[in-house]
Amino acid sequence: MTLKHAAWAHGNSVQLEDSSWRAVRRGPSTTVYPSNVTSAGWLHVPIHAPVIIDEQRMHVFTALALFNTGPGAKVVSFHVHDGDRRILARDGLNLTGRQNPNFDVPDHPEVFWGTSITLGVHFVGQEQDKWISVIAAGINFHN
Repeated sequence: MTLKHAAWAHGNSVQLEDSSWRAVRRGPSTTVYPSNVTSAGWLHVPIHAPVIIDEQRMHVFTALALFNTGPGAKVVSFHVHDGDRRILARDGLNLTGRQNPNFDVPDHPEVFWGTSITLGVHFVGQEQDKWISVIAAGINFHN
């Protein structure tokens, strides 16, 4: 398999699933803080996927992210979607601090719609420690 395309999205494109959370978008990233309403939820990063290149449908090969967490935050899930189809689910994670996880997507499925990476985040502890700063997320594609 030959890498055909790598698509990344900057962290300032992060979407919050919980509208009570707060996002601060600055040049290098988006920093997310929980609310008093909920301390666990999801962050979504849309990845603009090349569906077809040179008349060949693309396949998802690997998915990656780059983020930092405060001591009161951890990423517990890493999911990848193609439209409404979940093509990767890694749950039960405990990713804290500066992280750059890289996950192989089983069976390297074809891309039909748009892709996204979703991070499941849990916050605990002192207020000043509850934050995650998403720098970027991306997907590698092959044909």
